[in-house]
Amino acid sequence: MMIEELQLYTARLEDLKHFYRDTLGMEVFSVTDQAFNLQVGRTKMIFKQSETDREPFYHVAWLLPTNRFKEAKQWTALRVVLSREEDRDETYSTNWNSHSLYFEDPAGNIIELIAHHRIQNESDHDFSTKDILQVCEVGLVTDDVLSTVNELQQIGLTRWGEVSETFAPVGDVHGLFIVVKKHRTWFFSTQKAQIYPLEVSIRDVGRLRIG
Repeated sequence: MMIEELQLYTARLEDLKHFYRDTLGMEVFSVTDQAFNLQVGRTKMIFKQSETDREPFYHVAWLLPTNRFKEAKQWTALRVVLSREEDRDETYSTNWNSHSLYFEDPAGNIIELIAHHRIQNESDHDFSTKDILQVCEVGLVTDDVLSTVNELQQIGLTRWGEVSETFAPVGDVHGLFIVVKKHRTWFFSTQKAQIYPLEVSIRDVGRLRIG
């Protein structure tokens, strides 16, 4: 599943613009007082000013070249504080054969950098933001995980791995909805999942408006 565009909402638009452009050195464009675009490899992320007094936050993962996780971690740690779970600031998933690290941006968005070792996407040069390949996960918060999974299956997406009443990955190794039950604590975070609106454009599926 290829996530071509992801639109999120924020109450801290200016802070996020400076963070992604100045702290992380990423490409920010189409800047207005209501939105800006962030290029994440093959995916366009759009942050829009929230229309309510709520402060939305999301979980998003960015895909790394399989051989650049350690270098990406060093790069990230120079710029932000890595999130920790117990005494760890990274994790390895045996089921997924992947390494991940996490950090939070100024709006509380939980950003994951993940290297899936089953993908042949090695790079042959030093790591930079240009090596971030695409958005490969989007958190999708719901009151009923299994019902939401069924709805996603009806539009042609498939389950990926084990599914429970509180957690379900849907899609494939290149792109996933991480479907979680509302109030479930996000991995490597103290934040509990909440439902906020988002829009996702998926290649060969179309545009989904959620929340």
